[in-house]
Amino acid sequence: MATFNGKYVVWGVNGITATGFDGSEPWTAAKGEVQSVSVSNNSDVAEVKNGNGEVSLLVFSNQNRETSIEVVPSSITLDTVQGDIEKLLPPSGTLITLVESDTDLTTLDGDTDTVKETGGAGVWSYMSGELSRSNDAETRISMVLKQYAGCDLDATLT
Repeated sequence: MATFNGKYVVWGVNGITATGFDGSEPWTAAKGEVQSVSVSNNSDVAEVKNGNGEVSLLVFSNQNRETSIEVVPSSITLDTVQGDIEKLLPPSGTLITLVESDTDLTTLDGDTDTVKETGGAGVWSYMSGELSRSNDAETRISMVLKQYAGCDLDATLT
């Protein structure tokens, strides 16, 4: 238990859950301990120069967000944790829904300018993942997920 003195800050990554990795139960801290989460806003930028060769106009398009999540897989049995490792490395393009338990924190599941439809606020495309194992450290999985402003990830395609 941490003790704080002074100003309030947002601390830790507790309470993040995800669904979509294996199509069934949510992934929570029971399957892995989240070590870090980072989110970045990105876009393509076109520069338009004037007659003197100086940039006079910037055009921003293709707004998107990317999140990187690092997890240490864990479970109550070795067989379960080994099975969860494979689930945390799904095929690229898998839709993953992230939820933050604190309703005041909406970085991962909020309605932002990089979500086309409100219903898709916490839906991300799984882009890639990496499994790291070592003789002197625990196994870690790093995942990269993306959202694009023009892509409705909440749409059902038939």
